[in-house]
Amino acid sequence: MKRRPKSRGLFAIALIVTLIAAVDIPITGTSFAAVDTKVTTPQPTLNKTDHFAYVIGYPDDEVRPLGKITREEVAVIFYRIMTEENRKAFAATYQPFTDVDSDRWSNNEIATLCNAKLIQGNLDGSFTPEKPITRAEFATVAARFDKLEEPKENKFVDVENHWAKDYINSSAEKGWIKGYGDGTFRPDHIIIRCEAMMLINEMLDRRVNIEGLHKDTKQWLDNTEDKWYYEIVLEATNTHDYQRANKPKSIEKWKQIKDNPVW
Repeated sequence: MKRRPKSRGLFAIALIVTLIAAVDIPITGTSFAAVDTKVTTPQPTLNKTDHFAYVIGYPDDEVRPLGKITREEVAVIFYRIMTEENRKAFAATYQPFTDVDSDRWSNNEIATLCNAKLIQGNLDGSFTPEKPITRAEFATVAARFDKLEEPKENKFVDVENHWAKDYINSSAEKGWIKGYGDGTFRPDHIIIRCEAMMLINEMLDRRVNIEGLHKDTKQWLDNTEDKWYYEIVLEATNTHDYQRANKPKSIEKWKQIKDNPVW
């Protein structure tokens, strides 16, 4: 039997290498550098046009403005104030949290916000939906609806070493959150319901005074005119048509009270 010349084998190897190089096929690994695999993900955005009730009161005609608000209640609120296009784009029914069952009343809202990367769970894989939300956690979710602002200095004296510093500073820079008279933000304190409504109204640029209310405005037994949060709560709990000047921070004049959406 004749032995095949070595030169022919070397030529074959060289030809294979040349062909591989010509079509840019990766020899090892799973790189797909030559293929554009980028997927455009929509930025979560707020519905600042339609003024619907994003907080629903209780059957006893109270709204409990001084009560605590839980992590799942906040998730539901932020779900409601997203644009309809966003709710559809990020719609989900699965979420990875070990303590949120698929049949929980807030599951779809939590899953959608998780899919939009607006909320995260705890290191142990839980979400603790019934846990009252802190001011820092609330500011973080709010900040994720927009590009992070980076002010040169901290907006509050007690956030320098806090995990949510950047989110708190960004939300404060936009005027969405406010601190206390002593310059603190108290990030780990629990936020109460009327404070949450105040911050969300600021995000949505929604504000009304007594003169702008409609005669059919839904009132609450525990939200009387002498309270500092009176108009804030009414803005958050009434679905209404309105008119106002075409500029930020304008005061509304309500034209009609409408039925609340069915989510």
